[in-house]
Amino acid sequence: MSQNQPSLFVAIANYRDREITATISDLFRQAARPELIRVGVLSQLMPGDEACRAPAHPQVQEVVIDAASSQGVCWARSHLYQTLSGDEAFVLQIDSHMRFEPEWDLRLFEMWRQCENPKAIISHYPPGYTPPDQLAEKEITVLKPGKFNARGTLVYQSDTYPHKHRPSKPIPSAFVSGNFLFAPSSALKQVPYDPYLYFFGEEITLSARLWTHGWDLYAPNDVLAYHNYGKQTGRPRHWDDHDQASAMEAMSVDRIQYLLACRQPENPDSLKDINIYGLGEQRTLTDYELMAKIDFKKRKILETCYIRRGRRLNIYKA
Repeated sequence: MSQNQPSLFVAIANYRDREITATISDLFRQAARPELIRVGVLSQLMPGDEACRAPAHPQVQEVVIDAASSQGVCWARSHLYQTLSGDEAFVLQIDSHMRFEPEWDLRLFEMWRQCENPKAIISHYPPGYTPPDQLAEKEITVLKPGKFNARGTLVYQSDTYPHKHRPSKPIPSAFVSGNFLFAPSSALKQVPYDPYLYFFGEEITLSARLWTHGWDLYAPNDVLAYHNYGKQTGRPRHWDDHDQASAMEAMSVDRIQYLLACRQPENPDSLKDINIYGLGEQRTLTDYELMAKIDFKKRKILETCYIRRGRRLNIYKA
């Protein structure tokens, strides 16, 4: 099946991260068909961040911008797609601190074919790793509603169950993550990244927008990658460097509440280009809430599905 493997664009927004070299090196080293992969990196750097540059590689394209001009992760990802995306058939969006399983690319395409759905998107929070290469136990993870935070934005949790009990096919889901998102490239062209969101709300708004545009969401039924979730990473976050982060987050919250809860913002600037980055018309937001078992206006989770070790997996069904 690897002979028919499509081309793949890997999109990485890199904010002052020394792990970028190890991430890209492992990505190519573990791939079954590395020659079919092109990596695009948007590096947001400050003077002295030379160690945070992407490695020199003929299949890696890097755009470097001054981190002082960055407006956050969603802005960075939007800029990345506008400047670096090409004609590859599929895109895999990841973070700059990842590790990979052998033949991850071949297995990912096979997983997508198992969905038997040309509008399938595969996404989840991968298991963790500790640099340089201490991988967490393999577990199947499925995103679920966690809670609404103090500003009314839904935050995810991730249920797990043992790898040995993994299902035979990808698992229907209601949510995508920003750190592992695999899709036909047309998905993120039809539903472009919203550069006016800051941090919280990136994933739930993208989930609702993709689904209402007719895309179907799935969680992987196997472990293909690992993500560094450690708090003591040594890499700065965007809000560590930018005094205006709180103001950007407040504008972002207004935008999210307008989009998902129909609340009018006090500042009309919060809705800039909202028609470009809005919901789709293939399905309604109400139907998305029913499928995802959440109520954005009331800030309620309507039903929680728990996965217990050794038990059958409860999944979201449309």
